[in-house]
Amino acid sequence: MKLEFHMVTGFGEFLADGHLGNQFRNLRIESVWSRVESVVFDFSGVTNLTDSFVHATFGNMAEEDGEEFMAKVRFKGCSPLVKSFLSIAVGEGMRRHQDLHSR
Repeated sequence: MKLEFHMVTGFGEFLADGHLGNQFRNLRIESVWSRVESVVFDFSGVTNLTDSFVHATFGNMAEEDGEEFMAKVRFKGCSPLVKSFLSIAVGEGMRRHQDLHSR
């Protein structure tokens, strides 16, 4: 199964609320994670976001799922701002994942 989420449809042009990001991750992604082969997050139309939303959603996913996250997840339609936020959050999540699993 392949999933695609159009972020502007679910959250509007400004993705700001980390609590909503956590809910989205828990209810819409993690509930089916083991059954999907890929997940695409389309950021077309998203004009702004906060580190709170990005870390709660994608940083935590990277921390929890590590290499599986990197293999399954794709981002598209990202502005330079969105790319920057995603890069930081995913990078930090992967570092935390490696720290937890290298002991």
